[in-house]
Amino acid sequence: MADEAEVLVVGAGPTGLTLAAGLLQRGVRVRVIDQAERANPHSKAVILWPRALEALAALGVGEKMYDLGVKVMASSYYTGGQFLGRLAMRPLSGTRFPVAVSLPQTSTERLLREAVESRGGRIEFGSRLATLEQDEDGVLATLDNGKAVRASYVVGADGAHSTVRAQSGVPFEGATYPQTFILVDGEYDTDYKHDESYYLMGPTGVIVVLGLPDGLYRVFCSVPPGQPVDDVEATVRKIVAEHSPLKLEQVRATGSGTFQIHRRMAQRMRSGRLLLAGDAAHIHSPAGGLGLNTGVEDAHSLAWRLAGVLQGTLPESELDDWEAERLFVAKHVIAETDMQTQVWMLKGWQRQVRDVAIDLGLRSGLIERFLPRRLSQLDLVLPVEGPSAGVSRWAGTALPAAGPSARGLRPGLRIPDVPLDRDRHLHDLFRAGHHVLLVSGPDPRAELAALDLGEGLSRLETVLIATGPARPDTSGGVVDDITGHLRKALGAPPRALVLIRPDGIIAAAAEPADAVAASRLRSRLAALTAPALPRVPAPAAVPAPVPTPALEA
Repeated sequence: MADEAEVLVVGAGPTGLTLAAGLLQRGVRVRVIDQAERANPHSKAVILWPRALEALAALGVGEKMYDLGVKVMASSYYTGGQFLGRLAMRPLSGTRFPVAVSLPQTSTERLLREAVESRGGRIEFGSRLATLEQDEDGVLATLDNGKAVRASYVVGADGAHSTVRAQSGVPFEGATYPQTFILVDGEYDTDYKHDESYYLMGPTGVIVVLGLPDGLYRVFCSVPPGQPVDDVEATVRKIVAEHSPLKLEQVRATGSGTFQIHRRMAQRMRSGRLLLAGDAAHIHSPAGGLGLNTGVEDAHSLAWRLAGVLQGTLPESELDDWEAERLFVAKHVIAETDMQTQVWMLKGWQRQVRDVAIDLGLRSGLIERFLPRRLSQLDLVLPVEGPSAGVSRWAGTALPAAGPSARGLRPGLRIPDVPLDRDRHLHDLFRAGHHVLLVSGPDPRAELAALDLGEGLSRLETVLIATGPARPDTSGGVVDDITGHLRKALGAPPRALVLIRPDGIIAAAAEPADAVAASRLRSRLAALTAPALPRVPAPAAVPAPVPTPALEA
C-alpha cells in the first residue's frame, strides 16, 4: 500500500523546508523528500533580506539567522579600478531586521531543518521522485525505489531541474547568460571591509566581494564567453590580480564553483494538485541576492493557504490567488536582477553612461533612498485580489474584491512591524497563523461589536487601537494610542478597519464611513469567520505500483 500524507514536499532546500515547517506548525501532515543523499554542504546563496527574515521569524529561526549573519552596512562601486561611490545601507524602517545579512545557505538550511524536526517532521534524504499521477482526490507519487506516497497535494521545491515541474508538463521559459561565473569562498588577506559589499565593474565583466561569517569572504567573478576555466581558484586569483583596486589575496579556500546563470520562469505555479515554488518555478541572476529570499517567501505565502484549504477554513481558489501573486513577484525579481546583471556587463559608451548615472545617483542620495527598499521588497504591492476576486465561492458566498484602501493602508502592501506595547510587535501576532483584524478608533470595542462576527472572532487575532481623546477602558487587549504614534507608524486614519493576512499582507482596509469599502471588508470577514467545512481527508491509500522487471537485451 502507498504511504499517506496531506502534503508531499519534494526538495529539502530553503523553500521546501520553510513550507514544511509552516505546514507542520499548522497541524498539517507533511512528508519531505530529497534526492540528495545528505544535506547540501555548499554555501550557495548567502543574502537574506528583511522580508524573508520576517517569514523565517514566524518559524522561530529568523532572529537566529539575523544574529549569525554579517550585517551588510554598505555597498561600494568601482569602475575600471576607479572608485565611483559608496551606498550606505541605512536601517530600514518598519521591520526588526533593518539591514540585509550575509549567511551561507548551509546555516540557513540547518536552522530550518531544526525547525522542521522540532515540529515532528523528518527529512527523507536519498528519496528520488520518479512519477506523479493526479486525480480529483489527490496525487500518487512513485519513488525510484518503487515505494509510493499518496498525498492531497504535492509541492515541487526541487530546484531548477524540477522533476515535479517536468511531470506536470509546465514549460520553463527563458534564457541563459553567455558569461561563465566563478566564485571562491575562503580566507583572504584584504583591504576590503568585512561588513560591506563591493562591485568592481571592468571591461571584461564584474567582481563582487562580500563578507561571510567567521571572517571569511566570497569573491564572485564573471568570465568572458568562450574563456575556459580549468582551475577556479587560479582563475579568480588572476582576475583579481588584474582588476581589483584593493588588496585581495587568497589565503585558504573553503569552497569554490563554476556555473552559468539563467533567467527562466515557469508558465504556471499550479497545475491542479501540483504546485511549484522557489527555483522550480523561477531562476535568475544572483544580482541583489534575491533568489533564496523569493523562494522562502513563496513558501511562507503558501503554507497558511494550503493549511487553510486542507482544514476547511479557506476555499481552494486561494491557491489560484497564491499563484497569481507569486508569478507577479517572480516577474518583478527576474526583471530587477536581469537589469542589474546587464548593467554589470556594459561596454564602451554604455559603460560610460552607466558610470555617470551611478555617480550622480550616489552623490544625490537618490540610490540610497531608492535601492535598499526596492531590493528588500518592503514596499512591493501585491495583486491581492488575484484571478478569483469576486468570483470565488466560499460556503456559498461570493468573495468580493478588497475595495479601496484606507489612506496609507493599501491592500497588497505589507503592514509595518511596529511596537504595539512594551512586550509585543504587530508581526508577533502572525505567528499563531491567523488573520489579524486591526480596529482603530476612539471606541474600538464599539467598532468591533458593529461587525457582528460572533463566535467567528475566535478564528482571528484582534488588535483594538484606542485613539482617544477620551481614554477608554484599556483592559482586555486594547492598545492605548492616545498620542497617535502607532496610528502614524501604520499610516492609519483615526478610524480604520484593516484585515491582515498571516503573511503580513493587507487583505482589505476601510474607514467605517466608507460604506462600500466597509461592506466589502465585512463580507471578507464573514467568509473567514464562517463555520469551517469538514477537513479535507487525506486521499485513500491505494496499492503501490509494482515495478516492472527490465527486459534483458
